[in-house]
Amino acid sequence: MTVMLRKGENAALDGERIRLAVSTAGRAVDVSAVLLGDDRRVRSDEDLVFFNHPVQDGVRLDGDGVVIDLDAVPAEVTTIAVVASVDGPGTFDGVAVRADVHGGPGFEAPVMTAGEAVLVVVELYRRAQAWKIRAVGQGWANGLAGLAADFGVEVNDEPPAEVDLRKRISLRKEAVRVSLEKKGIGGVRARVAVALDASGSMRRLYKDGVVADNVERMAALALQMDDDAALDAWIFATEFARLPPLKVAEIQAWTRDNVRMREAVAADGTRVSLGGRNNEPQVIADIVSYYACRPGEPVFVLFFSDGGVAKDAQIARLLREASDQPIFWQFIGLGHGRYGILHKLDDLDGRLVDNAGFFAVDDIDGISDAELYQRILSEFPTWLRAARAQGIPLGSN
Repeated sequence: MTVMLRKGENAALDGERIRLAVSTAGRAVDVSAVLLGDDRRVRSDEDLVFFNHPVQDGVRLDGDGVVIDLDAVPAEVTTIAVVASVDGPGTFDGVAVRADVHGGPGFEAPVMTAGEAVLVVVELYRRAQAWKIRAVGQGWANGLAGLAADFGVEVNDEPPAEVDLRKRISLRKEAVRVSLEKKGIGGVRARVAVALDASGSMRRLYKDGVVADNVERMAALALQMDDDAALDAWIFATEFARLPPLKVAEIQAWTRDNVRMREAVAADGTRVSLGGRNNEPQVIADIVSYYACRPGEPVFVLFFSDGGVAKDAQIARLLREASDQPIFWQFIGLGHGRYGILHKLDDLDGRLVDNAGFFAVDDIDGISDAELYQRILSEFPTWLRAARAQGIPLGSN
């Protein structure tokens, strides 16, 4: 049964994990959360959960809302404020804002605002070792500055380049969300990984920034689908390296340090001379081994290559052997090169399920984000259904 909460009203929560979605009538918003102590102040700036820091102590951004594992919230956090911010100029003046809670009893908290640019929609708070929810519907006309002053958060002015990056990734994350909804798998959770071809023929794509830009486009998939909002990454040529995970807040420094040819610094600090030839089997085997030791959500591997694929028998064997694993391989061709076995994945026999897809594009920069995500996600839903039917472990999906 759904309970309607008017502004200022509260009710008990008895679920262990809830998802709180925020919606508005005709106004685009960004959702965030703030973890507060008894003094209604953050312990540190890490307690602001927002686009560039999407997970903290049991609180995680999730599309248009927030997922909260109540049992994972530290005892010193006594209040979680769920916040909506105007996306762009203007305020919430006269806009109806609604919060829908899923998990345990259902609550709706519709509020009419009066000119705020940043708004606390609802608060979750502790009372006598139990959690309650309160409809708030109040905020600050001066936006984040007001929130920062009241909650003790330091908000630094971002340079224009960082603002542009944040907006660009936000738009790409939304394009991913729309694509997932169209495919009927909105809300799906998956670990996202990228494997980058760094063989000699990729030189122009690295030099022109094409590879770096597409790493950013793939990071939006991880931001939408992955619980820790991080993109696992490998780079390969003759040899390979598993790179440090990419977190969106660090994307500029990460791409500068890792999206390059010839030499890589692996996640363990080892320097690896990559060479210049194609050797896909080595990196495929390492990806399989890495996730075999880390069971959990399904894995979505985005494997980039500009061709020159020659080790067909080894690649086919590895994909057959991995077909009972919770890993889907989306191979993406970046040019006119020879793709060998990748062209024949749909007809590859001997697999428990069809665990791989392939498409090639002549100019990936010429494809819109919406079209690229539609193509990337074209076979993933079918694999999810087939894997589930065959009993392949897919975590909570």
